Amino acid sequence: MDNFDSLSISMATVGRSLSGAASKGINIPALLRKCGIDARLLELPQTRIPIQKFIKLCRLSSDRLNDEQYGLLAKPQRLGTYRAICVNVVHAKTLGDALLRYTEFSNLFENSLAYQLNVQGRRAELQIHRRNNMPVLNGFAIDTALMVVHRFSNWLINERIALQGVRIDYPSPAHHEHHYLFYGSPVLTGQPYSSLEFDSAYLERPIVQNETKLAGYLKEAPANLYLPLNESGQFSLQVRHILSEMPDHLTAKTALRDTSAALGFSPDTLRRRLKQEGTNFQSIRSTMRRELAIHYLASSSDSIEIIAYKTGYTEPGAFIRAFKNWTGSTPLQFRKQLER
Repeated sequence: MDNFDSLSISMATVGRSLSGAASKGINIPALLRKCGIDARLLELPQTRIPIQKFIKLCRLSSDRLNDEQYGLLAKPQRLGTYRAICVNVVHAKTLGDALLRYTEFSNLFENSLAYQLNVQGRRAELQIHRRNNMPVLNGFAIDTALMVVHRFSNWLINERIALQGVRIDYPSPAHHEHHYLFYGSPVLTGQPYSSLEFDSAYLERPIVQNETKLAGYLKEAPANLYLPLNESGQFSLQVRHILSEMPDHLTAKTALRDTSAALGFSPDTLRRRLKQEGTNFQSIRSTMRRELAIHYLASSSDSIEIIAYKTGYTEPGAFIRAFKNWTGSTPLQFRKQLER
């Protein structure tokens, strides 16, 4: 897939992912060579490499260590541990039940990270706390743990869960990938714990996957960490790319027709192709508008009126109502929550 081929990741992140392997005496230059990566690039942390090479490196490192967390936690997470957790989780009825099972079974292994699901009104938060006297080698383990639960949750309900915020319990390192790894969601660093925050309405979504399909999902790991569920199809990716390049398409009445024309399809053909990938044009467009609103509220000082206009609303009241429906809070309340 061309869009996937264009993705890259920094050598700074590569280096952090290898810390555990290095501490266990693994020959890092040899490991990198097997993945087509020049070891000298570790001295150039801002350099970026194709994501496919990084995925190959993660698989190789995990296999060598027999550790799904790359030697970054107090105890190895033996190969097959994650599958055992997922097999128990996939039989849940709703996402809320699934996440409770996920936290329960993950905590049974009593490794460095403890999971907890908190729900207050429209706000749900999947928290990850560090256990006392059980070190975490670096923040890559935290990022990975958050990504794994987010992507797996997406897959379970066949819907991309829009994150209202991400908390990270360590200061942002140089050349971090948080904007990429969490799809532009607002990220607060140096927090007391790490977490994903999202609308609790997602917890009522039914689980649409099963154990048979789980085998295919796990086979793709960790590649499925680096593309969101509703972008994993070729045409879904292309639609998002076109909409991001032409923001007016997010709200124009002719958006479907114009996007179809840019792809060389009729609108009916595009609808059919997206349906085959488990999504539709309106769902993609709505998700992008929501993500854009959250991004502006978190990363700019623009007024609510300006953000409403940027996300395609002709009057602020309609934007405020839509945003409250998405997140359970008004844009102003959401911005104040980020400032706490």
